[in-house]
Amino acid sequence: MKALIKKAAIGFAATSMVVAAPASATIFEYTFNDGDVLTIDTDAGTGSWVGEDINATFSSPDFASFQGGASPSLSATLTSISGSRLINGAFQPVSSNPRHPEMLITRNGGERFNLWANWGNPIVGGDYVRRITDFTATEVPAPGMLGLFGLALIALGLGRRRRSKVTAA
Repeated sequence: MKALIKKAAIGFAATSMVVAAPASATIFEYTFNDGDVLTIDTDAGTGSWVGEDINATFSSPDFASFQGGASPSLSATLTSISGSRLINGAFQPVSSNPRHPEMLITRNGGERFNLWANWGNPIVGGDYVRRITDFTATEVPAPGMLGLFGLALIALGLGRRRRSKVTAA
């Protein structure tokens, strides 16, 4: 009876982890012609664009469905954005404009990314567009899968221990 309860508990825990956690997440990293780097984390729904003349972080639920690739397709409305960019020799903070929602979109068939935002107060700059020269995608294992792996190791250890005691007698 104890063995049946253990098996049921392990089965329930494994099923709960698989259902509760996403299968995987991906972190996409794009390098641009001027050395800037754009990073998008599909699980966290966050991104950053860092370079010599820009340092911005942002978030969007639209990142969850982003597929990435060498010619990406994206139209993401940003729910938050912060940072600054160099315009006419001075760093200007991102500024909000209710008539112009901040977005991260691709252009020219996925050849370019456009950070569609306003910069400065009063506004002195707009869109920030760069051409993609390289990209990488890193798969991040889901916590549920790691938990299943751990449960499997525990089960193997318990099974081996039990067999050792039986054969020793």
